[in-house]
Amino acid sequence: MRIVARLLRSVPAVLIGVAASAMAQAPSAAPPAPATSAAPASAGVAPAPANKAQSPAEDLFARKCGSCHTVGKGVRVGPDLKDVNKRRGRAWLESFVAAPSGMLDSDAEARNLLAEFKGVRMPDLGIAAPDVKSLVDLVTRCSTEPCNLAGKFTPATMATNLDIARGRELFLGLQALKAGAAPCHSCHIVRGVKSAVPGGTIAKDLTNVFARLGDEGLDTALANPAFPLMNKVFADHPLDAAEAFALRAFLFQANRGGEPAREDTLSVFLMGCLGTFGVLISLNAAWRRRLRGVRQPLMRKQNGGKTGGHEK
Repeated sequence: MRIVARLLRSVPAVLIGVAASAMAQAPSAAPPAPATSAAPASAGVAPAPANKAQSPAEDLFARKCGSCHTVGKGVRVGPDLKDVNKRRGRAWLESFVAAPSGMLDSDAEARNLLAEFKGVRMPDLGIAAPDVKSLVDLVTRCSTEPCNLAGKFTPATMATNLDIARGRELFLGLQALKAGAAPCHSCHIVRGVKSAVPGGTIAKDLTNVFARLGDEGLDTALANPAFPLMNKVFADHPLDAAEAFALRAFLFQANRGGEPAREDTLSVFLMGCLGTFGVLISLNAAWRRRLRGVRQPLMRKQNGGKTGGHEK
């Protein structure tokens, strides 16, 4: 009996010893567990949708649509297209993408959109029928799952002071664009920019364009402009990625009020009018001298060669 009692008393001690030894061995067995649990986390972060290779449809959207539209990231120049397939029928969407100008002139729903977005008309982009279908399919898919509609992208917030300064020089034309395009300043203004030559008023004031389009939208608008006038100017003279980044950096800074406030009361149009007026005055003065040079010999001949007044 005494032997049995001693064995029973020793059982808890044995169990405690086994547990302690198991805990002591746990650290050596633990490392594989974190490795397996960490793998999904890193796999979920590293392949972010924005860094994946673009499909042809995603690339087409980025080039043709991204400057004015997003899918789930908010309104830009035009409406956010997330779930647009639930708001409009397939046939309507394909007709609008293929020829927006005709729809905006004739369709009641399209005209309501035009009024909602303050008369900003979507231009005809010349998209082929198969690509129209691909774009509608893409927007439908991207409304429910992540898509790469921007590609590789560096935010303007990462720009240095040198980037901002270069963007200002490119905007004002103090540094030539590589492809030979006219500087932005010839058509646009940014209020408060110190420049000897005032900006143009042919196109929109870009002081707050960064807020209107967003960083990614502005990047797309610079790389692949969908606006009719800008598209004609830059179709044969595109900006490279570094120039577009510098311009975004400058416009981001301008949007924040980084430039000293100043009223730009003059414009390229006004300067052109003043210049034309000056040229007309000069031509008039030259023409008067020319008439005097012709009229005086005629009057001398009429007066019998005299240089004085008329004969009595």
